[in-house]
Amino acid sequence: MTIVSSRPPRGRLLSLCLTSLFFAGFRSVPAGAGLAPPPERTVEVVVSRAGFAPSTIQARKGETVHLRVTSGDQEHCFALEAFRIEKRVVPGRTTALDITPDRTGTFPFYCCLESGKAAETERGQVVVAE
Repeated sequence: MTIVSSRPPRGRLLSLCLTSLFFAGFRSVPAGAGLAPPPERTVEVVVSRAGFAPSTIQARKGETVHLRVTSGDQEHCFALEAFRIEKRVVPGRTTALDITPDRTGTFPFYCCLESGKAAETERGQVVVAE
């Protein structure tokens, strides 16, 4: 008496299952998944009566930039109207703030505590590229 099995050999069945799972996994990954978020970076900014250093901050749309603002002499302010930011900068302390631009362009920042000639000096810009 001869018994004929209709099942494929065990190794072949395992291979088929693993292959199916492998390709099913690729189909279930949403578009854009697995892509790293834009990089984050930190920029040290010093403000004094002489102005901001650096006076130009480069950023990319969607990139978070951590600013660590310190005073070189007296109390100042960091105002960036385009992103609704206004922070006091007190001597001896670091003022931390994050900027994640949602659009490209050149956006001015300034010290909102100064007037006259000092106000002209204490200015800078955030330049956001695509």
